[in-house]
Amino acid sequence: MERKVDAVILAAGSLGREQLFPKALIEINGKSILQRQIEWLRPYVKRIIVACTESEARQIKRYHPGIDVVFATTPELPGSAGSLRKAIELITTDEFIVVNVDDLTDIDIASLINFGTNTVCVANPVLHYGVIEVENQEVKNFREKPILKNLWANCGVYFLSKTIAEKLPEKGNLARDVLPYIALRAYKHFGSWQPVWKSRTVVK
Repeated sequence: MERKVDAVILAAGSLGREQLFPKALIEINGKSILQRQIEWLRPYVKRIIVACTESEARQIKRYHPGIDVVFATTPELPGSAGSLRKAIELITTDEFIVVNVDDLTDIDIASLINFGTNTVCVANPVLHYGVIEVENQEVKNFREKPILKNLWANCGVYFLSKTIAEKLPEKGNLARDVLPYIALRAYKHFGSWQPVWKSRTVVK
């Protein structure tokens, strides 16, 4: 029987000028990115905790009435580290998955759990423009949208131990202020990864 853990979706953040709406409600082909993340995680996790602000939670509940998740809310945006600090109070398992709501991927969650905790998922990014190799002033070669095989990008998916709680600030960025200061392993992903903010698929 596969081991199941809790999951946290970092969903805070809003878009718009005249009227703000949660970025979690961005639609792709008629389905919100939050709904896509929930459907991807659901078979592999015990409970899903959505971390966002109080106002965003109200809007999400109106958009998705009866949504089967637990909300960890804050009055204002505390950054991804602060959001996780709040969410970790509701986690019931010693280990847990963390995902950014706007990083869509087909990472194998069961395989990630078996890989072990304190892990960040990484992928080879694809440039969305061609590059030219130049020697002195002569063009030597054209490369169309190459995969950067010697570089790894953060997929926004983590498998962490609950002991990370003591390192989480009330406000701050998870990737910048916390993860660089703990020992992590890299789970290399060679499938799909689509950062929604950029509206383009960067791993194929």
